[in-house]
Amino acid sequence: MSDLQQVWLVDSGSALKRRVRIEVIGKTFALYEQQWRSEAYFFGDLVYRGKEGDSHVFGLEDGIKDRPKWKLGFKGEIPAELAAILPRAKPPLLSNIGMLIIAFLCLLIVYLAAS
Repeated sequence: MSDLQQVWLVDSGSALKRRVRIEVIGKTFALYEQQWRSEAYFFGDLVYRGKEGDSHVFGLEDGIKDRPKWKLGFKGEIPAELAAILPRAKPPLLSNIGMLIIAFLCLLIVYLAAS
């Protein structure tokens, strides 16, 4: 379905980023590489982890065990046929600028309280 250059995987067994092909099977998907096929994963088990460079990264949380090292990345834009199925990208609650403002306000409060 997707171009081999666009989809990559880092599984929990190794720290290597491998290029894979994704194939949709109903509400699940499987990943393919040369002479290797993953188990079937549900799209509902994916969570959006953010951006790494120019890739959108999704993690796997299957309800039994969070797999923090498991990453599925889409370089560039997410393919249109998968965009409706994958979880929505949520912007962070506080950006870096927001954190700087909060830190400045905390310092100001401490300074004023000390005087």
